[in-house]
Amino acid sequence: MVTGPLAGTKVVDLTRFVSGSYATMLLAALGADVMKIEAPTHGDPYRSQGSAAGDGPSPLFASINRGKRSVAIDFRDRDGAEALEALLAGSDFVVHNARPGAMERRGLGFEAVHERHPWIIHAAISAFGDVGPEAGRGGFDLIVQAESGLMGVTGTAESGPVKVGAPVLDIGAGLATVVGIMAAHMDRAETGVGTSVTSSLLEFALGAFTTIIGDVLTSGESPPLLGSHSPSFAPYGTVRARDGYFVLAGAGDEDLWMRLCDVLGRRDLIDDLRFVDNAARLRHREELTREIESVLAHDDVHVWISRLESAGVPAGIVRTMDEVARSAQVDALGILRPPVDSAPRSLSAVDLPFRLGAVRPALNAAPELGAHTREVLREMGVADDLTARLCDATSNPDPR
Repeated sequence: MVTGPLAGTKVVDLTRFVSGSYATMLLAALGADVMKIEAPTHGDPYRSQGSAAGDGPSPLFASINRGKRSVAIDFRDRDGAEALEALLAGSDFVVHNARPGAMERRGLGFEAVHERHPWIIHAAISAFGDVGPEAGRGGFDLIVQAESGLMGVTGTAESGPVKVGAPVLDIGAGLATVVGIMAAHMDRAETGVGTSVTSSLLEFALGAFTTIIGDVLTSGESPPLLGSHSPSFAPYGTVRARDGYFVLAGAGDEDLWMRLCDVLGRRDLIDDLRFVDNAARLRHREELTREIESVLAHDDVHVWISRLESAGVPAGIVRTMDEVARSAQVDALGILRPPVDSAPRSLSAVDLPFRLGAVRPALNAAPELGAHTREVLREMGVADDLTARLCDATSNPDPR
């Protein structure tokens, strides 16, 4: 039995790639019946992208499409459009991440859908937003990382701008969209009327800058490339010990700074005019880092981590992804596990990053292309002859 706050609701999922697919997977985790609409010829492009997967969808596709049902119809043609309309008529949400204007041209923008089905909540994710001079631009996570300023504060003078290692803007925009959808769902419970929810990778990037953009707007200057260091605090970043690197947050307040000096055996740094307060330490960051690393060079990372944690100074080891996946903490959280309906010895996937009560939502494996076409069309009241034609088209797709 499906449980969760969205149990009993249905989602028409017109998404592809990462941001939209992640958003609708979250809705599935919350109990919604997510019907992923895919082109019969090839489905979501990510089915065949990423690392080699052998049989079945790629790990990339599987990671963001669990818990859904796949419906293979081409809504560009008359039969597919008729079937999609039947799905909309029986659904509560529609989600897409097409370029602004694309769905409007097919009668699937908010205004058109709202006129036909006023209860539906219509959610759209884009790269740069749905209004403004750049609204019509498409863009992947990499493009918006660059154009949002995120890469402008990531990297060093030596490396140049660097992309964040994960698609953080895609995932963040998906999360923000789900927050908006849940708020709209609560409002609809009172009014009976759906509304539009819009988000974009650019808007999420700006939201992520909340703690630093105030200084930028005040000073009119952007922070330089600081690597893992902070534009607001020092010492705060990566430092080198005898056998490797770790990260140190020794400047959240002056008490932490003094504790760090105690651990280093360098209380003289407290009265050094170059480091007398956070503003001074920021001005003399390179000198400060040299002073700290000259002491750290005498012992290994694990020794310093133990001393710092004992003193209450936040510090952490720079781990590889494999080390994290195999760590006792991740194991205790239970966030890595195979899909609930997977075959024995299936690869684990990252489950949802939250628990409801003490239970983490569990999801079935990502569906095979078109695996639920007939089932869903019948459930949603599509005529038998139309269902037969669409399923036949799925079995013998037109390679256009």
